[in-house]
Amino acid sequence: AGQHRKIMTSEENIRRPRGMKEWLKYKYMQYNVTSCLYMLDWWERLLFNSVLISIFFATILAMYVYFQDSVPLFFLALFLFGFTMFLVALCPLHQY
Repeated sequence: AGQHRKIMTSEENIRRPRGMKEWLKYKYMQYNVTSCLYMLDWWERLLFNSVLISIFFATILAMYVYFQDSVPLFFLALFLFGFTMFLVALCPLHQY
């Protein structure tokens, strides 16, 4: 007679990743969705990620070449670049 169903909010409906492996898979899925890579074929995704990784390492190499005389400045620039990449990886835009 008086049965009440609990209405689940969207926060309760989200399944949280458990463990490092699931968290990495979850972050990779977020990266694919945020950058719209999920609609590309596997080889197009591979090509895009290869270009992105090449730009990343070219930036680090350029920082090493141009900041070679000043070791503390190089490590400061490397830290700031790494911190920026860390924030980008942890805070995808579609969460806000």
